[in-house]
Amino acid sequence: MTRAAGGRSAGRAARGGAAEARGGAAEARGGAAEARGGAGEGAAARLTGAQAHARYEALVARAMTAEDPVAALRAAAEDPALPPTLRRALLDADEDGVRMSALLVARLRFERLLRGSPEAEAWFDRDPAEFSAAFRRYHAEVPPTAFFPPGEARLFRRWIEARSAPARAR
Repeated sequence: MTRAAGGRSAGRAARGGAAEARGGAAEARGGAAEARGGAGEGAAARLTGAQAHARYEALVARAMTAEDPVAALRAAAEDPALPPTLRRALLDADEDGVRMSALLVARLRFERLLRGSPEAEAWFDRDPAEFSAAFRRYHAEVPPTAFFPPGEARLFRRWIEARSAPARAR
């Protein structure tokens, strides 16, 4: 996802971020009080390279489901827990590439859902506008974790059930 969402510069920055995160340990030893406080740049020193990259990937994945994925990446770049190279990668991501990646993510989820859920497919056939509005809300609220149609169908079904549970409780 890094290359698709951020282009070549993001890939280079992500690879360089591990070295910087490892180097941040020395910085944390020098400024332990700041690191324990969790404010500002000291928060980045608390993350290992793997943790920083996992956080970066989660932020990129979340941006792919945002209404405005470019704005979401820009906001994610403000995360003080990320090392500067990963923050820079988020800022340097090609805007058109980010938008295209987000569209592809949405399209793949939509296709997986319709292939995995006869109920969703019937709903789409019956009322495409209503289903599309529901899918947009689902896409924004539920992180994309399914790889195959049955998994996407399960996520969607749980989302529908969770939304209707409060109405049944009244």
